Amino acid sequence: MSGRKTLEGTLMKVNVDLRLKDIPGQLVGALEPISANDGNIRGVVHHHDDKVGGRIAVNVTFEIRSEQVLDKIMEVWKKREVDVAKIDAFFETYPIQYLIVGNIPTKELESITKALESMENVASIEVRYTGSANSSSRAALVTGKASKKEAIGSLDQFFKQRSDKHDYILIRGLD
Repeated sequence: MSGRKTLEGTLMKVNVDLRLKDIPGQLVGALEPISANDGNIRGVVHHHDDKVGGRIAVNVTFEIRSEQVLDKIMEVWKKREVDVAKIDAFFETYPIQYLIVGNIPTKELESITKALESMENVASIEVRYTGSANSSSRAALVTGKASKKEAIGSLDQFFKQRSDKHDYILIRGLD
């Protein structure tokens, strides 16, 4: 059993290597579309001595709200003839991991999965379980990612309530 959710409301972190023409105003012209699209510039490293094909290498790290915003920034860069040499973009997430052990019916595992899929700020989950044919005892490992650190407290409370109600053993964070 596993569930997937999108990362709405989460910041996308972008690290990009740009190649700019060696003329005044190019750096500002490359940074402006980030700010114009509500991006937050976290760092700029200008390698003025590193020229390739008459262009200067610049590394920029910034945060934006969506892939659509990144597409808009890329369109402006293309129009301004800013070369994108390399780009890495990812959503910041926080790992979650819980192990529950006990008499866990399959329907309970399905119920846990559905509840987690409907929770706000749970970006992804995976549920793996083991058991034997001659015993009702099972172990389930729930792993995934939360899109906000604050969600971890809600998840802890969710699993604690479930384990208390159904008499499971709960182990949090195996890493």
